[in-house]
Amino acid sequence: MLSISKIAHLTGHAGAVYTLAKGIAPNSVLSGSGDKMLAQWDLTSVVADKFAVKMPAIVYSALVIQEKNLLLIGTAAGSLHVVDLSNKTEIKYLTLNYGGIFTIVHVKSSNSILLSTVNGFLIQLDASSFDLKRELHVSKLKLRSIQTDEINDRLYVCDGTGELHVFQLSTLTLIKSFQSHTQSCNVVKLHPNGKYILTGGKDAHLNMFDINTFELVKSIPAHNFAIYDICFLEGTNYFATASRDKTIKLWDAESVEFLVRINKETHQSHTHSVNTLYWDKECKRLVSAGDDRAIMIWEIK
Repeated sequence: MLSISKIAHLTGHAGAVYTLAKGIAPNSVLSGSGDKMLAQWDLTSVVADKFAVKMPAIVYSALVIQEKNLLLIGTAAGSLHVVDLSNKTEIKYLTLNYGGIFTIVHVKSSNSILLSTVNGFLIQLDASSFDLKRELHVSKLKLRSIQTDEINDRLYVCDGTGELHVFQLSTLTLIKSFQSHTQSCNVVKLHPNGKYILTGGKDAHLNMFDINTFELVKSIPAHNFAIYDICFLEGTNYFATASRDKTIKLWDAESVEFLVRINKETHQSHTHSVNTLYWDKECKRLVSAGDDRAIMIWEIK
């Protein structure tokens, strides 16, 4: 029997929350918001951590690279900030003219950083010097989400036109582009079994594609409005989806069958769009956040 309990409702932000990411400290999560703050929350004590940074623009993305002891922050203004966590000082500030930075990914195999942007650019930076290595104008519309697959040497890129682009990760050579949604493709995630690619779109559908043939395996009208995030709950057989329809849904990862809806009526959940999800596998807690400025922590059993 699946049990879902809300163990915290945190209201520290003064603007919509757009991103959740692994925190600097163990069992913590970072949240980036329209109030231009990047904050950290302890998932065990469920309180705000002392770490908080005021940015010059809305925070769209964040990434901690633990082996380099660095924090990367992407903003709606298109700037990338690199913070040395050993002394908490900004060591790089890049003003990139590609629009807001939706996603930041560290690719260990090539020692590079990949960024996806509002203006449809895929940017590759050197992970040591942060010098520009490549820029690809993938689409006339936004690239909201990217997913790396270092085992198969692939990169999946979501497109505001509804296309999903498949690149060779090591060379950034385009392998294939295909229509994944009738409207914007908002999020792409690799299934842990390595067989499927899952996407969520503005058309409210959750789609599953064969990783080898790119054929559509399943298309589910999963929500009432746009799907903004997909999050696999590592260590369980579940994954979650977040939507503009104000709900979170839990799914069986093996069968991709719907299990439980988390909403305001059933679980005192979000009152506005749910934009982002994060799963902490150590303490087994799901974190959600969105336009209502709230961060909610869920215990899944």
